[in-house]
Amino acid sequence: MADVVAEWAGKERLFRLTFGGVLELEEACGKDAIGAIFLRVSSGKFRAEDIWHTLRIALIGGGENKVAAKQLLEAHFERQPWHDNAALAGDILIALMSGVEDGDASNDEEEPEPMRFSEVSQICREFNMSPLDLREMTYADFINMVRGFNAGSKKAEPPTEEEFDEILAKYEPEALK
Repeated sequence: MADVVAEWAGKERLFRLTFGGVLELEEACGKDAIGAIFLRVSSGKFRAEDIWHTLRIALIGGGENKVAAKQLLEAHFERQPWHDNAALAGDILIALMSGVEDGDASNDEEEPEPMRFSEVSQICREFNMSPLDLREMTYADFINMVRGFNAGSKKAEPPTEEEFDEILAKYEPEALK
């Protein structure tokens, strides 16, 4: 897991980002890819939402409930120096990226698209895992798993429309409404 234990808002707290947290962070930060968020925070060219949502989602991943995490941020975010909050968010994102194996460097100048759970969850059938298992994976494990799978002789094929509808009906029936 991408765990960081740090003193924040008066006590030592656990900050954790899982793969599901990464997807939520991308959505919360204007649908930017995690790499773009990481680059903004690490370069000091971050947006306030990058820091706010990284801390909020990592608090939830660390065991705080959603309401408590929001209340903590509302009560303490402005009391902490921006530099301290940004440094903590940076530590969380660095922990997230730790363990991602070097891949092929792309010369493509286009910014990557954020991941959508409905698309990446298709890998669950290949590895006989549940979507919940996928959400709880570390980001590094997910990236390394996909790279390893794609490096093999068999490439991941997109599901047919029928297969996709079956998956949605089984794991996210509310999406079909």
